[in-house]
Amino acid sequence: MFIKSSGYENHFNIMLNTFKNHIDANFNELLNTSFLIAVSGGVDSMVLVHLCYQLSLNFGVAHCNFQLRGNDSDLDEELVKKYCEEYRIPFHVIKFDTEKIALNNKTSIQITARELRYNWFKELCNNFDYRYIATAHHLDDQVETFLINFTRGTGIDGLVGIPTQNNNILRPLLIFSRDEILNYAVNNKVTWREDISNATTKYYRNKLRHLVIPILKAENSQFLKSFQNTIHHLQTIKKLANNTIDQFKERYVKVIEDRTLISLNDVNETLFNDSLFFYLKEYGFDNAYEIQKLLKSQSGKLLKNDKFILLKNRNYFIIYNNFSLVNEEFSINNVKDLLGLPLKFAVEECFINDFNSDKNTIFVEVNKLKFPLKLRKAKNGDIFQPFGMKGFKKVSKFLKDEKFSLLDKNKLWILENGDDKIIWLVGHRMDDRFKITKNNQKLYKLTVEK
Repeated sequence: MFIKSSGYENHFNIMLNTFKNHIDANFNELLNTSFLIAVSGGVDSMVLVHLCYQLSLNFGVAHCNFQLRGNDSDLDEELVKKYCEEYRIPFHVIKFDTEKIALNNKTSIQITARELRYNWFKELCNNFDYRYIATAHHLDDQVETFLINFTRGTGIDGLVGIPTQNNNILRPLLIFSRDEILNYAVNNKVTWREDISNATTKYYRNKLRHLVIPILKAENSQFLKSFQNTIHHLQTIKKLANNTIDQFKERYVKVIEDRTLISLNDVNETLFNDSLFFYLKEYGFDNAYEIQKLLKSQSGKLLKNDKFILLKNRNYFIIYNNFSLVNEEFSINNVKDLLGLPLKFAVEECFINDFNSDKNTIFVEVNKLKFPLKLRKAKNGDIFQPFGMKGFKKVSKFLKDEKFSLLDKNKLWILENGDDKIIWLVGHRMDDRFKITKNNQKLYKLTVEK
């Protein structure tokens, strides 16, 4: 049992009651389900375990030994293990060769450890039916994160700090300061281990913790309470901003297949521009000057980053995935070769008098095909006879008349006959020279996945 004596019973009850009320009001899902607590062995996570145990919640403990501090890492593991054994708490532990994994993956120790930790937590949740993961982040962590983001430059997402819930990750100690947690641990004889690296000012977060935040607290005895109020106001503003963006999406944004279209009809309205800039940040476009420049540019201009392309196309912005614009050419010796190409074709042989074709399906007389066919991208000077027309037309002029965007043009594939005649602008228009001219001819039905 945890020791309770009259000397600190009042403090024990006050913080425990505050925690209980906080769980009831904000995390009541923890009252009726099994969850996992991430425990390092430090004072914060050990106090979280203590509090949850006192409320008789159903939880297990997960400890990662990253083997970064020699024997100290093993002593941390031993402490958490003994604690769980004493109070019959389900205990999970894993060892990682973190330095070796970071070196192999060419990532930092911090990023590697985080990925290893949360990937393992996910496995535990799947294997042992834990619904949530609770971490022991507290109010001082919140302040440190705010200052780090503030000094490095951030939007409102960085200023609202650590969320109390992120999907299935919960942070129920954010209402408590480090001093409150430490006092609770001392008064209730909760055992923990100190990570000596937390004392050094080598790291930026520790500089803030030991040098900057104490000054802020000394200047204002109510600093943490004021900070909590500020975070609350920022979170309210973020909710309002998100509501505005939702309205913006509903009115101006359409998702069609592999692209997102943004109507620019109200581009001269200030609120539209503000919402547009905020929305485009979701896709990594956060340079307001470049976006404003693109708004004023002619059709066909674009911006791109590692993941997306933002195209100005007449009265729209169009967002695509940043795919590689390949210029490959494929030789097709028989119709079955179509099945192994980048586009997903279906091929059937048939004899029909009555047929229906559309942009994605054509019927071609077998005897009109001359192999090898070619599947290629459009070239300068390409001409064809659009289905239903008597005359010829440049492919480039057809695409312009059909209002193809620059990226649509680059994505277009052309199926060409062995005599260099275009058979099909695949998925768009067949050449009239390949239309069915006689009944009861042997046909190929070619369909491309939309």
